[in-house]
Amino acid sequence: MSMQTSPADVVRAQLAAYLGPFTSKNAVQMVARQTLGTDAENVQLAHIPKLLDALGPTLRTLLGKDGAEKVAAQIRKELHLS
Repeated sequence: MSMQTSPADVVRAQLAAYLGPFTSKNAVQMVARQTLGTDAENVQLAHIPKLLDALGPTLRTLLGKDGAEKVAAQIRKELHLS
């Protein structure tokens, strides 16, 4: 992750590979507002575990359990959270 890349950008980019850019952007924004009470642009590294937990059910529905776990692990790895 570069200094200009926000945690939300990393999540959106990883999800976009599976859901497309529009859906991934909207999913991160919606979950950030509903779960964290903030816009995606304000998501910090400390918020990522909670954000991924909230995205989990949707990702499991769309990608299956293994796919959801794979993308969450990749996000954590890219953000140095694992």
